[in-house]
Amino acid sequence: MTNYDEENSVDTTPVGTVYVTGSSVDKGQVDLEKTVQYLKGLEKALKFFITKTSPEIAQSSYSIEVRIRPGSLITDIIAIGFWAGVGVATVGFGAYVKTAAEQMAKNDVGEKTTKDIAKNALRAMKAVVRLAKHRESMMTGHIFKPSETKVINADNIIIINGRGEKLTVTKSELELYRDTPKNEFRDMMSLVDEGTQIYIDDKPIDKDSIPDDAVTINFMEKRIFDDKDESIDDSIIFPELMQDSVVTLEGELTRGNGITNTLGFSYCGRILKCIPYGDDSVKSYRDMLFGYVKVKAVVDRRSTTKGSVAILKKPVLRIMKIEKIEENEDAFEQISLI
Repeated sequence: MTNYDEENSVDTTPVGTVYVTGSSVDKGQVDLEKTVQYLKGLEKALKFFITKTSPEIAQSSYSIEVRIRPGSLITDIIAIGFWAGVGVATVGFGAYVKTAAEQMAKNDVGEKTTKDIAKNALRAMKAVVRLAKHRESMMTGHIFKPSETKVINADNIIIINGRGEKLTVTKSELELYRDTPKNEFRDMMSLVDEGTQIYIDDKPIDKDSIPDDAVTINFMEKRIFDDKDESIDDSIIFPELMQDSVVTLEGELTRGNGITNTLGFSYCGRILKCIPYGDDSVKSYRDMLFGYVKVKAVVDRRSTTKGSVAILKKPVLRIMKIEKIEENEDAFEQISLI
């Protein structure tokens, strides 16, 4: 970063960093086409989140000013600048254009500085990526069921994934997640492969010391944000519930059948069949019917058809334990985001 004298001093400290590291960018050697696609994808995603977090400038012409460090592909986000015809990758390697920085300082919006606008967008991007990883998909417009959410208070919500893991987010972060198009990050994934991943943080990243709260996207997680190379069978329900995995899920017991010794468990809008282990009877769970429960179970997707090696489209849960959830209306309430 260029140092300026006091008279023309402008703060060019990054508000955050998007850091691509691995074999695709080893020693600064990159595929030009994929790198251009990545930078354009980064610009597109940041401008989407600028529109969401700073709608007052949505119709303005502006650029996103960055500094690209040598070595791996390390993109420091500096601020935004209000002039037309300048793209995200206009800044030279390791340097920053003085006149551009001065112009940014003149274009603060209300109480927000141009650095605030860029930082808010990067923070929103980071939150959406974290939520998508937690849910293992982008879920545009998804209406969350009671078994998927718990409201702590007016601003904070617990999101529960298919493995029963919980993530606390703000209501605005959840709304951003629901509003983000499924493939908004697709072009940003162009450099991610088996040996390359992306770090995103709303604070500057030192390549020798990655912050613990930076979000990462690796090759296995790439499919969450870019599914163009995948052939997905939409008929498979809850593919994340894999054979023989032990899961803890929250939902509602909707029925019990003493003849077949099975329970119906409402989870994320679907009714899953539950079978007690061993000699247990569903009658022992009758007091929990029609209430919210926490089920610990082994996932079974094996077809019961003799000689078949097919997997069941909808998993069966072999019950290990069921606990009743005592609702505390003062602390928790159903979330309804429409």
